[in-house]
Formats: sequence, C-alpha cells, structure tokens
Amino acid sequence: MTTTTQTIHQAMQNCNSKEEKKQLLKSLSIQAKEAIELGTTEEATVNSVLISWLTNEEHQEFNGFWEWKKKGFKVKKGEQGFFVWSKKMKSKDKQSEDEDKEYTFYSLAYLFSNAQVEPITPKENA
Repeated sequence: MTTTTQTIHQAMQNCNSKEEKKQLLKSLSIQAKEAIELGTTEEATVNSVLISWLTNEEHQEFNGFWEWKKKGFKVKKGEQGFFVWSKKMKSKDKQSEDEDKEYTFYSLAYLFSNAQVEPITPKENA
C-alpha cells in the first residue's frame, strides 16, 4: 500500500466496519513503524506518523470531537472522522468465578480536521 495522503483518505472513507478500520490501521502501523525505525520521518509515534500522512493543504489540524468543541467549533453534519489508535485501555475478562484476567488493548479514536469543522454560532452555544 502506498502511503500517500489521498490514498489513505480514500482507504479510510471506504472502510465500512470497525474490523476493516482496525485492519487498515494495522497495515498502516507496520509502515509507520518501519518509517520510524529507518529514520525517514521525524515523528516519534505511530499515531503521529499517521497524522502526518493525513495532513495536506486542506487537512492541517486534527482534534477529537470534544477538543474542537472546547475550541469553539462543531463538526459539520455528515463528516466522517479519520481514525487512529486510542490510548492503551485496560479491561477484565471473566475467566472463572474466582479469576479475572486483565488485558490491555488499543481501540479506535476518531479525529476531525480543520476542514471538517465550522465555528459554533452564539445561537448554538446558548
């Protein structure tokens, strides 16, 4: 897979299920890790590499839904978020009545770009 911005944008839009999104992120993450290890990027984390790959003239700043809201913006109706890995999460799986198995995992986190938001009007803020 080529890691061009347009290719990644299109691939993300074409994912119809959470499983497809995870598979795409796994594939992109392998490429991002290779870029970090080879020193072909200045970014230090997989998510920062992914965001740099998503960045272009139109999409320059990425934030979550609530981050945009704090900044005084709302996501435009119908916009689909870009996705990256969430922070590491913990969960417990009931093994038996006496034993819980704790494990960690990464879920999906959705980000919206500056091109997908608009200022909240005073009327909407009330």
